[in-house]
This record gives sequence, structure tokens and C-alpha cells, in this order.
Amino acid sequence: MTLERVLILVTAVSSVFVVVTAQAPRVQLPDTTLIGTNLEFNETEYLGGEIITIRAFLGIPFAEPPVGDLRFRNPVKKGPLGTFFTAARDGPICPQLSPIDTIGDLLPVPIPVGRNADENCLYLGVHTASPQPTNAPVLVWFHGGGYTLGGGSGSIYEPLPLIAVSPEIIVVTVNYRLGVFGFLTTGDSASPGNYGMLDQVMALEWVRDNIQYFGGDPSKVTIMGESAGAGSVGLHIVSPLSQGLFHQAIMESGNALCPWAADTNIERQIGFTREIAENFNCDVTDNVALIECLRGVDEVNLTRAQLAMTRTHLIVELLFVPVVDGYFLPAAPATLIEQPDFRGVPTLMGTNEDEGTLIALRAFPSYVVRRVPPPMSLIEFQELFPGYLYYSSPLLIPAVEHWYVDWTKADNQSSDHLDAFIRLNTDQMFACSTELMARALANVSAPVYRYEMTHDPSWSVFAGVPKWLGAGHAEELQYVFGWAFNPSFNRIVSQTDEEKWMSVQFMTYWTNFVRTGDPNSPVSGSYPSWPQFTVPELEYKKLSLTMENGRAMRMESCAFWLNLAPDLYNYTEGDNDDLYDDWQREYTEWRDVHMAEWNEVFNEYKEDNTCNNP
Repeated sequence: MTLERVLILVTAVSSVFVVVTAQAPRVQLPDTTLIGTNLEFNETEYLGGEIITIRAFLGIPFAEPPVGDLRFRNPVKKGPLGTFFTAARDGPICPQLSPIDTIGDLLPVPIPVGRNADENCLYLGVHTASPQPTNAPVLVWFHGGGYTLGGGSGSIYEPLPLIAVSPEIIVVTVNYRLGVFGFLTTGDSASPGNYGMLDQVMALEWVRDNIQYFGGDPSKVTIMGESAGAGSVGLHIVSPLSQGLFHQAIMESGNALCPWAADTNIERQIGFTREIAENFNCDVTDNVALIECLRGVDEVNLTRAQLAMTRTHLIVELLFVPVVDGYFLPAAPATLIEQPDFRGVPTLMGTNEDEGTLIALRAFPSYVVRRVPPPMSLIEFQELFPGYLYYSSPLLIPAVEHWYVDWTKADNQSSDHLDAFIRLNTDQMFACSTELMARALANVSAPVYRYEMTHDPSWSVFAGVPKWLGAGHAEELQYVFGWAFNPSFNRIVSQTDEEKWMSVQFMTYWTNFVRTGDPNSPVSGSYPSWPQFTVPELEYKKLSLTMENGRAMRMESCAFWLNLAPDLYNYTEGDNDDLYDDWQREYTEWRDVHMAEWNEVFNEYKEDNTCNNP
């Protein structure tokens, strides 16, 4: 989930920062000399600085290419790079579904998206200020994209504005395997899965071992992500393999407890593996033979087969995602946060007020090019929303309907219920799991700073077209990464002056946290201080033009999802199955037999005129 198929226009724009200089920057690693490139940045109106030079070391391989016999295997640490290694260009992104294949035909203009994808994609990039800092805090970025799309490199995550705001930090961007290549599992040793997560672990190990040579402090590493990237960050918090590799976390619109962050139903993921194997006549009765067969399939054909699968499954499903493998994830995240050895880290986390408009856009994809939202009648809502529930039961469905429908207007046939659909999906998929994760971290005394972005952008990251998405999924990225100040975007991104100042504050909060673990320090703004999230105070920051504070974010709805919904879902499971079956059978008999007999007798009575004609 994330940018997930939506940053079509901006991803097509290449960076224009590269400046040829007489002396390229160099960093001496133990086994090689990296030769990078200098990038210039100049923004004086809002950031108040002069022209600055940023040292960029791009396309650094941290693992051996996961191709051939290394496909569907844990990453292997990269061997020696040679005496000199040129790190002046980004490496290719990992194989993925093309945005053109998904919603490109719905866009109002042709988008020239090149397919710069290759299985040899495990690269990272390092950006530092010039001159090189000393003992600098480090920010490691994991991109979103539903574990299916995206890349750490590219203009949309260019960290130059962030470094201009805070030259004291170092920013590392990472590629990791996606989709079928990153998460295919057989549920056993033939292909345990979670390769994309293990790629991230290896990248963090590279940072631990090498960031000191760039002026970074390996004891001051903050991991940060959005959507599936934030889900990844949350999984690292609970995974035993990642402990000690980072010290703080930032999660935007996702965490380990989101229902889409990891699939605890391993059989479902095994089913996806067998389904894709059948496309290539691979033996699905022998897992070792199945994986060997899939290793021989051309990358493009395997990617296309995954695309075909996405069109045959429920829209709510993510096909290839992290799983409980007994290694990276010893148990479900919800179980791991309850363990006595669960340890949190200082965390900045939050969601956007209208995350659910992403799901509405999935339900009505043609509205990506429309300025008005799709209408939704009560009947349409009732028919649509059960298919978007991650967990469902006969008792939960009517409870969800009762909670979200505005019954004061339900009798009006022309009333619109899209807002109910949006609120439902915002709560279910993002906000309420964030509430639970924030409480879990606070319960182990980890400092937590929580936010909700309530500002409706004047320009949408969905190619700038829809005007009905509000503070939707991924919209905060344009402010966190300072797109309005990025020369690659300033001809496209249309933000007001107020929004640009707000973006400066976003970047200040974020870089403050990277530096000190407190978004208020060392550089404060002219806004209310960001309170720490604690129980029972439940305070949070409203990310908006005024940056006001709030309390108990969406708690009424989250009380439903965290307390009542699990009971309703579990009531028809296990020992209660027979009870529900008996009730269902008796209800059906009453409706179809007894009521039918009663109606028959009553109709005969009405046709008998003897009572009416004495």
C-alpha cells in the first residue's frame, strides 16, 4: 500500500541535480575506493540557505545479484568491489508491475515510464552534506509500494531538501526485492520467503559496518518508511534479526500491526505460489522441484504472471508479502509485541486523515482522472464494503455497517455514503493498528510521537489530478521530502506559499527527530510543541498549516476495531461454529418454511370475504 501505483507522473521525471565537477567526492572503504558525484542544491526563499553541495554515492551494491541459483534465496553479502568503484548513478529498481500495466490507461496524458528494472537490483545510495560531517545521525529510507512497486532511488525520494534543512544528517536509500521475487514462499525450506525483508536487514548491516567512512555514527541510525516501507519498519521493530541495527523509527501510514503488513495465513501465500507455478507447468506437488522450475522462468514472464494474478484476486489482497517464517518473524506481530522481551525504540509515527480514499480509488479506478468523487448509495455501500474487510464474519459485517452508516440520512435514496466507506478503510487498514502499535511502544517506555495529517493538499501526489482525495494515502510525502523545492518537480508540484512553509516545518520535525529523538529539538518552530504520546493522555500532533495538537485520535472508532470487532470475528470461530450453524439453520427454516406457511395462511384469510361480508 503507499504510493502504490499512484506516483505515475512524478516517477517518470529524472533527477536534474547532477553537476559535473573537477573533483568527484571519494570515500575509502576497507576494500575499495568509492567515487561518487556532487549534487548542487539552491533554495533561498524558504530554506534560507545558499548554494550547497551534497556528496552522493549511488548504486552501491550491498548484496550479490539475486539471480540464477540465488533467486528465491536469502541475500548473500556482496564480495570485494575492486580497487575503485564508480558510484555516480543509481542502480536499477527491482522487477515490479509497471504502473502503465495497472492504471496507465486511465491517465489523461501518456507517461513515458521506462522499465529500468533488473533482478540485479540490490543497491543503496548514501547522501551527505559537503564537507563530510562527523559522527552524524543516519536516516535509512525504505520505500512503499505494497511490497510490489517502487525503489529507493529516484527523484521522488531525493533527500537534498532534507539535508539542506539539516546538514547534520546522512540519508541512505535502499532497494529491496519486491512481489514474487521478494516474498514467494512454499512454507518450508524450499522457499521460506521474506527475501525482501532480509535484503533490508543486509542493507542495515552494511550501514552498521560502513557508514562511519561517510562520517556517520552507526549507533545513531533511524529507519523510516511509508506504507509498505512503514510496515517494514514495524516488522524490524519486532524481528529478532534486526535488533541492534537501528535505534529509532519513523513510520508513515503503516506499521507491523496493519492487517496488510504481514500475512499470518501461510496457506494463502502458499496458494499464491502454487497458482503462479501452474502458469509455467511447474510441479506443485514437490516444493523443491517447484522452486527450481521457477528459477528457470524469465524475469519478465514471471512479473507478467504476477500481474495477471492481481486481476483475478480480491482487490484487498496483496499477493506476495511478508509471512511468519519462524526466522525473520518467529510469530505474528500481534503476538510478538506481547512477549516479555519486546523492546521498543523512540518512534515517530502516524497516519493521514483520509487514508481510505486510496481504497475508494481502487474501487473506482476511473476516478483517478476526475475532480469529483464517485457517488455511493447506501445499497452500493452495503454491497461493496464486505469485500474490503480484511477479517470478516457474519456477525462482524452488520456491526461494521451499523457503526459507519449515517442513519440520519439512510432513508434518503439520494444520500451519499462514500464518506462511510473512506472512514471505514482509514480506520481498519491504518489508523487503529497505529493506535495499537503506539500503545504497545508506550507500554514498554519507548518515547512515541504520534501524528495525523489533517491538511488537504492543493496538489495531489496522484499525478496532481484528483481533487477529492483529501489528506489521503502518501500525500505527506510531498511535504516530508520537500518536493516543492526539488528542481525535478517544481514545474509539476503546485503548492501554496503556506504549504511550502508547512513543508519546511515537516522537514524540521523529521530531521529533529533523527538527530535527537525529539521532533521539537534542537530547532523549534513558531508552532505548538509536539507532545509525546502517553497513556492515558493520548496526545498527538495535527500536521496542518497551524500544527495544532489533539487528543485521543479516532478513539471511538478504534475502540470498535480493537475491542468489539475481534470478539465479533472470533465468535463464529472454533468452539462457536456449531452454535452459529444452529442459529443459521433455525433462522433459515423460520424465514423459508414457517414464514412461508404463515404468509400462505394469511393470504388465504385475506381472500376469504366471509369476515368482511356478514
